[in-house]
Amino acid sequence: MQGQDILNNLNLVSEKLFKSIEGQAYKILDDIVYIDDKILKKEPLDLFLNNDKIQVFNTLARSLIMIYIIYYIVTQLISIYNGESVENVYIFIIKLLITSLLVNNSYFICETLLNIFGLVTNCMDQILESMIGIKPSFENLKETILSIDEFMKSDLLSVDGIIKSAVSFSMISVLINFSVRYVKIIFLIIISPFSFCMLASDLTNEIFNSWVKQFIINMSSQVFVKLIISIPLMYKSKDTLMFKIVLIGTIYIIYRLNDLSTLLMQNIKISKR
Repeated sequence: MQGQDILNNLNLVSEKLFKSIEGQAYKILDDIVYIDDKILKKEPLDLFLNNDKIQVFNTLARSLIMIYIIYYIVTQLISIYNGESVENVYIFIIKLLITSLLVNNSYFICETLLNIFGLVTNCMDQILESMIGIKPSFENLKETILSIDEFMKSDLLSVDGIIKSAVSFSMISVLINFSVRYVKIIFLIIISPFSFCMLASDLTNEIFNSWVKQFIINMSSQVFVKLIISIPLMYKSKDTLMFKIVLIGTIYIIYRLNDLSTLLMQNIKISKR
């Protein structure tokens, strides 16, 4: 009898956890997964970008360019004595002009990139919706899960109960991952003037390359999420064990999405000329 009471309590905890996630997590995920240029008009970026103190960041970035100029002059003087070749002065000046232009327009460039990724995501949304009949979103994924009666009433120690618990705990991890991604994108936007400044020298352009890769990885993940979510939504027979396996696999892939994207981007090299 005591064992049955423990099982009932575990089932109750599992049910409350699922209900809590059902009520908030899916909607929050839809809000933070999709990012476009409107993020610049939301807190905290709206306060940051509309504040006159933003010029301090651009000024600091431009001051780094002055450091590059001093470094170039010093290397030119040293080359006179050791005979080592240095970068052509005209190429260096052109590079500085381009870098200064990019630094001054860094936030506009970020806005343009955000808008492009938003348009691509909307286009993917429309294509997938025309294929499966419903919008690929976490809210619709939730409605699909709730439509499985036996799945919702299952005990914790049954196969369905284990899958339901795995879905609940995995969704918490997914929510944490995409919360981190949301803050990371805000951070990448804020430091963009310094990242573009790194292009002024071959010594630091790898920092810019890393910034670009991180920005692309984090923004492109929302497109892949749409594709992945559409997989379980394509199923017509939702009471089968195979659908439940696909469901848990879908959530796990979404959880690991940033790691998989990073692994792919590591093999992409930006050529140097």
